[in-house]
Amino acid sequence: MEGALLTPRRLRSSSCFVEDDAGISIGRRSLAEGIGTAMLMVAVVGSGMQNADQPLSSAFAVVGALVGLIVALRAVSGGHFNPVITVLQWLSGQRGIDCTLAYVAAQVGGGLTGTILADLIFARPPGQPSLALPGIPSLASEAFATFGLMLIVFCCSRSVGKLAGPLAVGAWLLGAIVSTPTGSIANPAVAVSLLAAPSSASVVSTAALLLVQFAGGGLALRCASVLYPAGEVRDPND
Repeated sequence: MEGALLTPRRLRSSSCFVEDDAGISIGRRSLAEGIGTAMLMVAVVGSGMQNADQPLSSAFAVVGALVGLIVALRAVSGGHFNPVITVLQWLSGQRGIDCTLAYVAAQVGGGLTGTILADLIFARPPGQPSLALPGIPSLASEAFATFGLMLIVFCCSRSVGKLAGPLAVGAWLLGAIVSTPTGSIANPAVAVSLLAAPSSASVVSTAALLLVQFAGGGLALRCASVLYPAGEVRDPND
């Protein structure tokens, strides 16, 4: 079926970050990704403005929103809300190119929509994007944060049930958000959407962050493939 999820590794229906029914229309699955990413960005931007001096409170807000959204929408789209997950699934032969492009477009569009909505909710105008160059610490931070997140995602998709994955992602992000200088963006859709947030963001830095995010994610996928080789996907009920 055109656009259906490919399963060369025969991922089980109980795997996390994979939709239950690949026969669902791409439009419906993409809508879930767009809505989920929009709601996530409201949490990201809103918590940042509401709890500017309380990073731990902001971290709990983002993590709580993300875990809830993954659990709620996972059955429809897999609950990615992150182009790195989607693109890496395509590169590993688990998703068609038409579905991949639709997901990424929905994620970026949803993220921008959520950011603009947060601007309206808090009556704050969007910032003015700059051309500032990124620093090495920021690039290292995002490469590490994305590597960790993707390692959790792809190892969980091979080893645990569909409900354990979101909790593992939330646990990692809670630690990464408060322990990395960039706050663990680890998501190209979020990075691009922050250009429309009230605080000033750099177009050049955003482009560089996208590169290291995909690089970190790609390395994590390679590690997950070594740790859980093809054909050795575990039954989460074992």
